[in-house]
Amino acid sequence: NAGCCCSVPQVLKSCTEFIEKHGIVDGIYRLSGIASNIQKLRHEFDSEQIPDLTKDIYIQDIHCVGSLCKLYFRELPNPLLTYQLYEKFS
Repeated sequence: NAGCCCSVPQVLKSCTEFIEKHGIVDGIYRLSGIASNIQKLRHEFDSEQIPDLTKDIYIQDIHCVGSLCKLYFRELPNPLLTYQLYEKFS
């Protein structure tokens, strides 16, 4: 159902779709983007907009899109592999 706790956040949908279409480059998740571009992109998503990722600023710094995904996961209050399930995963 649409209100399910398992739905994928818009920031992850947009970023991963963009990376699959434009960002298949070496190190897409390993290399960091320019900090100011990451913050600009984050601010656009925080303002509940869906930013145009095809703008030159993001195309030229494709790594800022991957960096925003990593930042999102880092800032989750509970890890993706939750504390409760950690023992099962390890």
